[in-house]
Amino acid sequence: MNPYSTTRKSTLGSAIGFLLIGIAIVGAVALMIAFPQIVDSIVWICVVIGAAILLVCLGIAILSGLLVLPMYVKKGEEYQTNVSYDLDDVKDVSGKMEGKEE
Repeated sequence: MNPYSTTRKSTLGSAIGFLLIGIAIVGAVALMIAFPQIVDSIVWICVVIGAAILLVCLGIAILSGLLVLPMYVKKGEEYQTNVSYDLDDVKDVSGKMEGKEE
């Protein structure tokens, strides 16, 4: 690798971003220690949001189940009547495809 063709990009912006994230986390922890009722509010918000997501997913599953029934009834079953589905008719697999040369 030729050292004259490389460029170096400063990572000062990333370092400052990490520092700010660390300060924000420490501040949030200090705020939760100073005001414990905030933790209770955050937990209840998470519980309500989780329950709402769960209800939406359950509704979609029930709706999908109800919509698939008429489609299944309309489609019906289709199978061949002039063939045997006996397991004795199964051929051994040789690993080669018929009609293909290797």
